[in-house]
Amino acid sequence: MNYVTITYLLNIVLYAMYFFGRTGGETNFSGIDFFVSGILSLLLIFAGYLNARKRMVYRTVLWVFFVNVFLFVCSGVFDQFGSDFNILSTGNSDSFLFTLILIVYNGYLFPLTIILEGSGLSLIFPVVLSFILPSLGYWIGKKLHLNKQNPTEL
Repeated sequence: MNYVTITYLLNIVLYAMYFFGRTGGETNFSGIDFFVSGILSLLLIFAGYLNARKRMVYRTVLWVFFVNVFLFVCSGVFDQFGSDFNILSTGNSDSFLFTLILIVYNGYLFPLTIILEGSGLSLIFPVVLSFILPSLGYWIGKKLHLNKQNPTEL
């Protein structure tokens, strides 16, 4: 069982329930929005930790990153060549569908995505964090697991 993938999909559901249950506009943020995003990010770190504790290989925490890279590349490709793919774009070289999927897939980062909306960082930031957060948890789990196996070795 890959805990990172399950947690990522759970984050989508949890943040969708939170987002559609909140009041106010999508640009009105409070501290609670960032708190929920932070808690869901910590869950992702914990899932990487669980993958390490269950002795899974490192690539198990990277599947989410690979999906994000695929969506990011497709978004860029269809942005450049979007007029040739009318079904997958809104016209005039706009990769609306892949960009929307990338943002929804990384819904737990929604407050930061809106803050960075005017720049290209709103698409790059979730891709980078999908690598860093599970990898950080995996690294912590590996280091703690090694210390418990060899308590006498420094």
